[in-house]
Amino acid sequence: MWVARTIGIAEDWKERSLAGQRSVRPWYQDDDQTTPRFGMSAARFRAYRQTGMYGGYRLAFRKWPGLTLFGDGWTPGPATNGLAQWMDKKLGPARPSWPLHQAADHDDSPLTRKPKLGSGDKHGWWLHHWSTFAEGAGKAEVNTLPRPKTEFLLLPEAHLLIPSAFGGDAAGRRRVEVAREVAKVAATEDHTAVCEHLGQVFAREPAIALLPHFARLADAGMAAMDAVDKALRGSSRVALVDVAKRAGVAEVCRELRAAAQAWPRGVESQIRHIESAHRFATAISSAHPADCLRAVLEHHEMYGGGLRWFVLRNGKVEARTPPGGGASRYRFRLWPLCRLATQCGVLRKMPGALTDDESDDDEFDEDADD
Repeated sequence: MWVARTIGIAEDWKERSLAGQRSVRPWYQDDDQTTPRFGMSAARFRAYRQTGMYGGYRLAFRKWPGLTLFGDGWTPGPATNGLAQWMDKKLGPARPSWPLHQAADHDDSPLTRKPKLGSGDKHGWWLHHWSTFAEGAGKAEVNTLPRPKTEFLLLPEAHLLIPSAFGGDAAGRRRVEVAREVAKVAATEDHTAVCEHLGQVFAREPAIALLPHFARLADAGMAAMDAVDKALRGSSRVALVDVAKRAGVAEVCRELRAAAQAWPRGVESQIRHIESAHRFATAISSAHPADCLRAVLEHHEMYGGGLRWFVLRNGKVEARTPPGGGASRYRFRLWPLCRLATQCGVLRKMPGALTDDESDDDEFDEDADD
């Protein structure tokens, strides 16, 4: 509904982060809001809980103090209630007809006939009870929509966000420290230089110290995937030996092998999913293009999440999805962290070294793992 509201009000909605827009736009603009589940399949709508607009904030709901009670990710805490009250005043004609925080047993409360968890027509219920959700007037566009990706202005609700995002707790202080260190990296540098700088400054924190190694390994792996993807343009199948002979592939494989060798495989850490990096680095045992690409393809088929881009069958690479034109690189949430720090006034301006690293989070994989 928030995606549809943005599409309905903002002329530049394509420049904003709107997960699921390919389904929601035709549902809102062409189907007169009659298609079930906002135009999504049952599987896609089920996955949207994690990959959609809520999914983009679920870590904050769980980790930032005051947003949810006991960090359960769902029950609004005092900070969230404060934001809700602020938003309620800004929505204008779009605000729900029921009073905010109405008691559950009140006749006008949205909780009176709420669907039970895991059952019921939740999307249809909200549309029926909040028919004005997409209306706008006055400053509704300014205050109640996701901001354009290239905008880094101070948010009018910054004073409500700072205590949770950049407060006095240990995690909040570290966010401030990391954002300010990123800002020290020259604008002429790139994401790799940012990671190397952070790795040096926070050498005693294992997760951050590994950033330059992981950035190199992840980027090299994606470069190999992109090389195969480009070889499949205009064809559903191509011989692996032909992919290996393409211009630039040998250099890509040399860098991937070097990144795999540089990865500290013996490190023991409580970092989530570090074993995945260990597994991938171990799999790349040769810089020879054919052998290197074979290792990447086999690893992708066995361990890749969601849909496979392609698979290796009898010496030929077969497409499983349409060529995607290259995938975005792994960016460790540094761009959104620094953007939020800028929008809250913690940073004076968006760090120049990250201005080209905006996340490609407008869509999601229908079959991706939750």
